[in-house]
Amino acid sequence: MSDSLSFLEIAEKALAETREPMTVTEIWNFAQKKKLKTNSVGKTPLNSLSSAIYVDIKNNPRTILKQISKGPSRFALTEWGEFFSDQTFKLQSIHLEDDNTPQKERELHPNLAAFVYSNLQFKAYVKTIYHEVSLKAKRGANRWLHPDIVGVRFAFEEYEPETLALQKLMGAADCILYSFEMKVNLHFGNLREAYFQAVSNSSWANEGYLVAAYIEEESDFWDELNRLNNAFGIGVILLDLENPENGQIIVAARPKAELDIGTVDRLAYSNKNFKEFIRNIAEDIKVGKVKSEYDKRN
Repeated sequence: MSDSLSFLEIAEKALAETREPMTVTEIWNFAQKKKLKTNSVGKTPLNSLSSAIYVDIKNNPRTILKQISKGPSRFALTEWGEFFSDQTFKLQSIHLEDDNTPQKERELHPNLAAFVYSNLQFKAYVKTIYHEVSLKAKRGANRWLHPDIVGVRFAFEEYEPETLALQKLMGAADCILYSFEMKVNLHFGNLREAYFQAVSNSSWANEGYLVAAYIEEESDFWDELNRLNNAFGIGVILLDLENPENGQIIVAARPKAELDIGTVDRLAYSNKNFKEFIRNIAEDIKVGKVKSEYDKRN
């Protein structure tokens, strides 16, 4: 008998064991911690889990799950009755009024810096781009031009000198460049604008990401996010405010082999932070060591 579970079985097991309402992300984290195997397939399991829960609640009159709050969405077992619904709404109200809740996107920058440096998919150094230091331009000319944070992953930190020499002979890149657009909250109401903002200011990079501290877990949100990702390839990162290293790439970015050098040059001309960033990259690659200053990590 297989020990693999469906996404709905994973949700039921997580809720039954914790006896607490949970978000989709918390349910999936529980599954990973417990090393639960799923017999369901999908490139983005978190999205698939979310979809399975919402579809079952919507279409199955005998569903064992119910949604009891929004912002973020939390789920409970129907057998728990109404008590958890009232309690969860109260707890959520307290959470939203918590003084520790980030109010500005830049408060999240150290968290992202820690995540992308520790995450093996990135292992990147980042630098904040301050829009206010950009050169003045015609109204609207620089709209959605500058990313909030840029990042770099160096090949010399991964490969032996002989491999790097061969890489240069073959014309391979010395680094991978990333672009990050930050949001405190991401939900269905602001998803399209935030996503296209990331599309616009990530066009120059190898990979572009939309990053948020809180992400709505609604079926319409995930459907739209998957459609946008399939069309434009911008990834999505969910931060963990308490433990930055536990952040998650919930939607993968589609990598580009070539940089848009024209846009890189335009950014360097219009913003001194970005100019310093690419100057630092060139100097660090030249000496084969990270000697430049990048953003501090939590």
